[in-house]
Parts: sequence; C-alpha cells; structure tokens
Amino acid sequence: MSVSLLQLFLEFMKIGFFMFGGGYGGIALMYKELVEINKWVSEDEFVKILGIAESTPGPIAINSATYIGYKLGGVPGSMLATMGVVTPPYLVILVIAMFLTRYMYTEAARIVFRGINSAVVALILYALITVGRSVLVVERPPFIDVISAVIFVIAFALLYLARLHPIYVILASAGLSILVRLVLGL
Repeated sequence: MSVSLLQLFLEFMKIGFFMFGGGYGGIALMYKELVEINKWVSEDEFVKILGIAESTPGPIAINSATYIGYKLGGVPGSMLATMGVVTPPYLVILVIAMFLTRYMYTEAARIVFRGINSAVVALILYALITVGRSVLVVERPPFIDVISAVIFVIAFALLYLARLHPIYVILASAGLSILVRLVLGL
C-alpha cells in the first residue's frame, strides 16, 4: 500500500486534534480512520497493534502512531505519524495554559466539558465493543472464543471486584492463557 508521508502526517494530525479522553478515547477514532476509512491496517492487525502499543512504555496513541507510521513509511513515517498525533494536543494544552486557564471553572466551560466527557465515555465504550469483538469472536465459523471470553470475565472481576492492580491482572491473564495452552492444548 502506498501512503505518502504527507498523508500519514495529516491523518495522524487529524486524529490528534480529536483525541479527547486520551489514547483510550482515541481508539475509536483511530479505528474508524485507519481501518474503516483508509484501510491502512486490517481489523485484526489493529487489535494486535493495540496490544503491542499497550504493553510497551508510553501512551497508547503515540505508540500506535509510531508503529503504524513505521509500517507504512519506515523511520520517516514513524516520526511523522508520531509528530502528527502529538502536535495538536500539545498546542491545545499550550493555548489552554496560556489563555484559557482563568475560564476553566466557568459555567460555560462546565457545560462544554460535560458534553466532551460524555462523548469520551461513548468513544471508550465503542472502542471496547469494536476491539472486544475482534478479540472475543472468531469469525470463521462465527462463534465466541470461549477461552478469551473466560479470561476477559476473570480479568474484569479481578479489576472491578477484587480491585487488583492492573499489572497483576495482565500477568495473571497471560499466565492463565499459558496454563490453558499447556494443560488443555487450546
């Protein structure tokens, strides 16, 4: 697939401008732009990239941009995609810090942020459903990957009910998957 470096930069810059809610809020936007609209990566590849981006140090959006940029444009592509996704939030925070701080606690700001925060929750839920479908459902033939579903439920219970630290949940989930493979061969 041929993608110009300018296209790559501009696409990630657009993603960066609308990545409210941080990287998790931006997953839905990245999915829509990179998988559905531009078809630069497949759905399966996108899920794997998220796994890699989340398991390496740094923000998921930046790690994803760097990885996809490298895949599509080598080292220059990774640098431009990363700069594209980082520059808009940097500029927005700079403007807020310089000019809008005194207005952050006004009624108008409260109303605007109520709307943005609500949309962020919807974006994260959309990303959860989209990515979750790719992880939990095997498409040929269509059925639930029972092992993945069980690990998901256990991980969620450990996070939400047991209030276990996320690092321990990740390690326990990986260990459980390895154990299932070793014991059951699945």
